[in-house]
Amino acid sequence: MRTILSMLLGALLVLPAVAYGAEGKVGFINATLIFEQYSSAKEAQQAYEAEMAELNRQVEKMQTDIQSFADTLEARKYLFSEDRLKAQQAELEKKQQDYLKFRQDAEMKAAKRNEELTRPIITAIEDVAKQVGEKEGFDLVLDSSAGIVVYSKPELDLTDKVLQTLEAAKQTGQSGQTGQTGQTGQTGGGQ
Repeated sequence: MRTILSMLLGALLVLPAVAYGAEGKVGFINATLIFEQYSSAKEAQQAYEAEMAELNRQVEKMQTDIQSFADTLEARKYLFSEDRLKAQQAELEKKQQDYLKFRQDAEMKAAKRNEELTRPIITAIEDVAKQVGEKEGFDLVLDSSAGIVVYSKPELDLTDKVLQTLEAAKQTGQSGQTGQTGQTGQTGGGQ
């Protein structure tokens, strides 16, 4: 269903260019491929994974602590008075609730951090695709990773040019209007 919708959307996007006549020049990029190969995106991915590893370590420690507490409580429940047992069970429930809240917060933090790291890169890809498209005289540039492009002449594929332009801008420390956020000369920001 999603593929059909993407193809329909692609056809609707191409119709104005086709109606424009032979003068209309349509190109495409594979944004997913660019994202996978772009060094700033790789750095952002590594930063994200390092941060998530720390969060996962904290989550696992909490799980281990809760399990240990629950095991100890189970093993010693006959040694406790009824009041003490209720207090220990209440403490276990509080630890479990705290864990669930921490885990929920960690998931929200992970999603927010992923957005912070990827948004500047996506913006940079879009900006450079527009720049390359304009420079090369294209009237329309599509994203083939969305399944819109079924066939094209190889010379209409701007993926490598966009990736090379992104990397060149990163190497020279210039944003080239690529969404740089002023971070250590990297287009991805936040790395």
